[in-house]
Amino acid sequence: MSHSPVRTFRVFSSTSIDAKDEIEEKLETCHSNITNLLSNATSERERHDILTNQVSKGNAEHDDVCLGLFAIILVDRHLGPKATQELMMVNRDSLNVVLSRLSLLILEKFIKIEDVARAQILWFMNELIKINIQGTDGLFISLMKQIIGGDTTPKNVWLAENIVDILSINRAWMDKSPVLIQTTVFTYLRVIQDHFHPSFAAVRQKEVTVCVTTLREHFNECRAIGRDLVRLLMGVARIPEFERLWSDLIHKPQSLAPNFTGLPSLVQTRTSRKFLVSRLTSDMESKVAFLLLKVRFGQQKRYQDWFQRQYLSTPESQLLRGDLIRYICGCVHPSNDILCSDIIPRWAVIGWLLSNCTSRVASSYSYLALFWDWLFYAPDKNSVMDIEAGVLVMFNSLRNHPAITTTLLDFLCRIVKNFHPPMFDQVRAGVSTALKTILEKRVLASLAPIFDNPKFDPELLNLIRSTFPEFCAVGTDGKPPLPPDSGPMPPPPPSDDIIGEEPMIIEDDPDEVKGHSNIGDTEEEADSSGQDSLAIFSDEEDESNKHQDAYLFPLGDSPKLEHRDITEDIEKLDETLKDLVTQMQNSTTSDTEEKCERVEDIIDHLLSLEEFDAEVCTPLASCLVELFSENFSRSNLPDELSDEYLAGCIEQPLYVIFRKLCQGREEDDSFSVLLSLLAEMYTLQQRLGYHLLFYLAVPNPTLKESNWMVYESFAQSTQLAETYNCLMMDMKHCQDDDVNMLIYLVPHVYKHFPEHCIDNAELLNMIVAVLDSEQLQRLQCLVMTGQLIMMKKDSVLNVLMKSLEWETFEQYSTWHLLAVHDIAPDVALPLVANLSHRKHPEALTMFLLLFRHKKPTLDMVRHITARNYRDNDNFALSLLRHWVLHHENEITEHICTLLNKSKPRSTPPRKGLRQSVRSSQTGLLQTTQPTTLHLLGHLEELRKNNLPKSCGLFTQDSLIASLTYVQSHCDDSDKLKFSELFALVVEDSEEETLVKDLRHARKRTKSTASRSGTSGVTARLRQTQPSYKNESDSGSNSSSDEETVGRRRKKRQKVSKANDSSDSD
Repeated sequence: MSHSPVRTFRVFSSTSIDAKDEIEEKLETCHSNITNLLSNATSERERHDILTNQVSKGNAEHDDVCLGLFAIILVDRHLGPKATQELMMVNRDSLNVVLSRLSLLILEKFIKIEDVARAQILWFMNELIKINIQGTDGLFISLMKQIIGGDTTPKNVWLAENIVDILSINRAWMDKSPVLIQTTVFTYLRVIQDHFHPSFAAVRQKEVTVCVTTLREHFNECRAIGRDLVRLLMGVARIPEFERLWSDLIHKPQSLAPNFTGLPSLVQTRTSRKFLVSRLTSDMESKVAFLLLKVRFGQQKRYQDWFQRQYLSTPESQLLRGDLIRYICGCVHPSNDILCSDIIPRWAVIGWLLSNCTSRVASSYSYLALFWDWLFYAPDKNSVMDIEAGVLVMFNSLRNHPAITTTLLDFLCRIVKNFHPPMFDQVRAGVSTALKTILEKRVLASLAPIFDNPKFDPELLNLIRSTFPEFCAVGTDGKPPLPPDSGPMPPPPPSDDIIGEEPMIIEDDPDEVKGHSNIGDTEEEADSSGQDSLAIFSDEEDESNKHQDAYLFPLGDSPKLEHRDITEDIEKLDETLKDLVTQMQNSTTSDTEEKCERVEDIIDHLLSLEEFDAEVCTPLASCLVELFSENFSRSNLPDELSDEYLAGCIEQPLYVIFRKLCQGREEDDSFSVLLSLLAEMYTLQQRLGYHLLFYLAVPNPTLKESNWMVYESFAQSTQLAETYNCLMMDMKHCQDDDVNMLIYLVPHVYKHFPEHCIDNAELLNMIVAVLDSEQLQRLQCLVMTGQLIMMKKDSVLNVLMKSLEWETFEQYSTWHLLAVHDIAPDVALPLVANLSHRKHPEALTMFLLLFRHKKPTLDMVRHITARNYRDNDNFALSLLRHWVLHHENEITEHICTLLNKSKPRSTPPRKGLRQSVRSSQTGLLQTTQPTTLHLLGHLEELRKNNLPKSCGLFTQDSLIASLTYVQSHCDDSDKLKFSELFALVVEDSEEETLVKDLRHARKRTKSTASRSGTSGVTARLRQTQPSYKNESDSGSNSSSDEETVGRRRKKRQKVSKANDSSDSD
């Protein structure tokens, strides 16, 4: 029988012309070295000795040996068990080098791995579970990411089935990891939808069993997934097991979790990005990111074609489109720089995905994925970027792909009414809030082209108007504005007709690209440009350039307002006002001084009128808002501001009214006239509010501190009627339009409206959401110099609690601003005990920085040790260890005090009704005394942390006495759990007992010296300490006893240190 040639080492599938992968090359080298090293070994013992000697040479040799054994596991299923056993025996880093290499293989190279190596990876991970290696749950999360949605090839189905088999077998292990539980449910609820074909019945049943069992047993953990859990459950609702789950979810929610109130509460939680990302493989994720962040608009067709061939070419793969759309809407949020560049916008990619879909069911899932955040939108929990892409798809499809717009509108209206009838009001409110946010953020200037388009089918228009009547308004001519195209819009096609829709591929047409030019650029400017113009989301112009539709503004840019025809308003004015307004309208743009004079004339004439009513106020306000449009659309303030520049800024026509208002007195009729005019203008243009604040803030010798009361009078005269509401609205508009002006206004509004601003979490969030590092430093300097106070001790805790939901940089900015205030960090201590190291890493990081330089107080230690000790949560350990090293006596004293006062279990104190209600509202602010288990857990972590030899924490008599007291009150399970910690107490208590016995024996010996016999204790005394028999003084005897015990203790400590050093070696 002929022998086949020896197969070369291969982990990845590759051809002969492919360059060898660096990872594979490293593994092959280690495999070769370990094979040669063990080639002459004749027994298991000899192999073990060789490996042990090799790893003891150094870290490099240790890593090579571990990787060599791991390489054997990957390529040889017969030697895999033996290599695994040897790997477990010789590794000294808890398999860190192997786990890091395995994680890299799974996340970045899994698509290239050979079938044999794939099977071995799954087998090896099952072995890791059996021996409870830390970090294995993270590897399984990465492995589930490699299950490709919409792929029913045998290789992908095999992977899904084997993972679910391993998780089913190791159910107890899986139940210990909430993140693994959540990811498993999220992944397999989606994968089940790909396995509806009868040929996958067996694997589908396994997946259903795992999901249903996990949801019922761990619903509290699963509901943390958020609203996308409901979306995925909708896709499997026809399966009997899920039908029963749905019934319980709607009718008996408390059967799933005692504190679960039902579907409305579940959909209020926004799904974390980590779950949305988990349904795309690493390769998909990188390709989509490249498309949306690197490819220029108009040059994307070849990339889309490649992606289509690779991932979306089969009928089964159509459901993947919903995953991609959900990922783009929820995870890919481009910066303003990208939004203002010529990079392909998100709406174009989503439009391409929708228009190419060939499945009716997949189309419905895709529409639902696009609008999912709309249904439950809340500005404080969602970003405008979650909904921006959806409305832009509808708007920008009006010209070339109107069927996309009508289909999406039809779906949106019907899903509002039919999602879940009992939740109709909640769903409609969510969509309405989303549409209002779109208008407030200037994503679209108007919804009229979408909601009031007469070219739509009448049935669709009636459906839109019945669903969203508040957004269906007509124009000044009695008709809504039309998009710049011709011909009637087709009705929304039936769902199964979507197959015949023309693919929305943007061709490489230069004219098409030029249509997406900057707002305000002329067609000639675009044509004269040698390059493609920037891809700002604006509508295309028609050939005659007669009409430009509603504008789309990139977030963060100053808006350019559409000019209105004010002819009718001018006709309603008296002759004098009509002449003055007409002169102002006809003056050149650059003639600012003349315009200012005309405004003064207008005001003088107003004040001379005997009666100033709505008939004069309304048309005049409309005219002035239009004439002052340049002031409202002026470019942003520069970073560096001088007094001369600021003085020039307020020499504009708009500010003439402000100057006249400040010069008047509140009791004068002229003051009320100007207030009424400004209030009417404010209803038409709300940016007027922050311009008034800016005028009051600019240094002006004619203004007094009391002039800031003018703003309060103005706010009370508006429809908002309250200073607080008006101030928040104005600051929000300023944040949207001009960040530099916002930062300039901050010290002024905090100074003059402290009751509304100081410790105002809403306003603070507005500020830190747009800060850059230089602006943050500027505010810190203002606080340090006493020019700005943003926080006070009494109420800052509520601000910090609300900031935990903000973005990372926003939280860091908040803590940095707190640090420069004259507020002790101890005020934030009540937060510490309940902060999660996974959900609140920013706050915990700042606590570490604030407290590491502080001497520990009893209150600090009490809050720190009240935290539960968990795996991977090193916050308490890090801080306690630092204090032990630098303040050993103080930390020992505080821990002893807490130990002596602690209780074995947490028992909340009795409360009255009012106190209970108040406590339930404080959430994270509730703190408790650390229990005995808390304190013992933290001490155990300190003991295992290898404190320096110079540290004598566990030899302190006070701590040993406290542990002795605690041990006597612990039950057997706790004694077993902390047996190694209590072992320190046992040894010391034995020594103390010996001292007492020695002293007692001395007394008895002295009183019964004439007797011949000796007591058992004296006999033991002679055996252990024969030198004591000649001592004459009981005091000296006592001293000698303690010295002897001390010597024995020192001897024991030396032995213990020697053992520790040998263990570390």
